[in-house]
Amino acid sequence: MIAKLALLLIVSTLLSTPLVTKQWQDSDLDGVPDLKDACAATPPNRVVDAKGCDKALLNKRGPMLSILPDLCLRTSDGKRYPAACSKLSSISVKFGFAQADILPSQEQTIEVIARWLKSTRVSIQLVGHTDSIGDASFNLQLSLKRAEQVKKVFVEQFGFAADRFQINGVGSSLPVANNQTAFGREQNRRVEFLVIVQ
Repeated sequence: MIAKLALLLIVSTLLSTPLVTKQWQDSDLDGVPDLKDACAATPPNRVVDAKGCDKALLNKRGPMLSILPDLCLRTSDGKRYPAACSKLSSISVKFGFAQADILPSQEQTIEVIARWLKSTRVSIQLVGHTDSIGDASFNLQLSLKRAEQVKKVFVEQFGFAADRFQINGVGSSLPVANNQTAFGREQNRRVEFLVIVQ
């Protein structure tokens, strides 16, 4: 009887080991397991908070606030802002499949944009996108909801004036990656930022 119990215990331990290992996997080696890591691609040798995000970037009141991101964004008329910049920044807020909620992993991106907005007087158009899965009318509404959610975060959490943002949803009509792959669809589920030209 004891031998059977011991064997059962060993088998159950072996079967559950991959699950435990996966739960505590730390892909970016920052000391925070992937399942709890809100910033899953932290560069090496960075000090992170309990959510796995770079403390220097997330400390809103600390000295790092004066270090502004060097962004180069498209304008609503197809040019670049600032005009002298040469390489467009590939910055956007990503979303889960068929979801409009802001993912914890996107907090750092929103923080970067918020710090940049505090240093400028520009207004921004938030353009929501989806992947190609699903009905076109559903995707159009979903893309608009995504843009609305990003605006809500900027207004409610960062105190920006609501009239500084325009929202637009374009559904799946402007993909940046191949919708035939899971990775491509993930890249297409996004909100982009355009500087509004007055």
